[in-house]
Amino acid sequence: MDLLSFMGGEVRDLEYLVDPSPVDAMRLITLRKSTHVLIIYGEMVAQYEGRAKSSLDELMPRLIIAKPDGAFMIHEAGEYKPRLWNPAPAQLHASVNMGVLVLRSVRLSPREVVQVEVPIIRFVAAFRVGSTANYRVFGREEDVVNMIVNNPSIIEDGLRVISREYHTLVGDIDILARDSNNNLVVIECKRSQAGPEAVNQLKRYVDYLSEKEGVRVRGILAAPSISSSAYKYLRMYGLEFRRVEPKL
Repeated sequence: MDLLSFMGGEVRDLEYLVDPSPVDAMRLITLRKSTHVLIIYGEMVAQYEGRAKSSLDELMPRLIIAKPDGAFMIHEAGEYKPRLWNPAPAQLHASVNMGVLVLRSVRLSPREVVQVEVPIIRFVAAFRVGSTANYRVFGREEDVVNMIVNNPSIIEDGLRVISREYHTLVGDIDILARDSNNNLVVIECKRSQAGPEAVNQLKRYVDYLSEKEGVRVRGILAAPSISSSAYKYLRMYGLEFRRVEPKL
């Protein structure tokens, strides 16, 4: 059977199925997964296993978005972030088991697997989406980091940058530096107003390095502004704030 004989509909650069059988859904997904963006809507359960474990055990309507580069996301109502996901590069495998559509997104390094069972399939679509060349976002956190690395004096005189994206067991530090007194300085950068989570993130880095190195470590939050609640926690933890505006 060719593709068009089981398609629910087709317009330019779009193919879709409404209330398809598991086999028809699997065929469309397998045929277009490497070239098209896929959307799968239905009632499903899912689980993730990799650096941690998590699951969506309650059968309910959810939305899957799968991209040709392997990015795989399961969305629920509310929040802009997916509930479960696998970043690219990953491979998508579709099969049917006991009449149920099964999707497996497998990433090899590090190994991460998202498996979804969709017993009730409402809609499957495959469509082409363009990709902007030379895309640039102004006012990114990376721009704030670059400003400080290129001119550390915007934080304070005598500051020397040691490393950027310094890896630790609790995350990557945006900038690691030493001040004029040779103290270690952790700088966490934000492109917009810093909230309490940014302060907590900075504190984790400072606490980790202080324990690891056995020395006093300063922590500086660099952002265009800071919320009143975040500033309260900043002072409580003995951390510092510097106003840095990303250039547009």
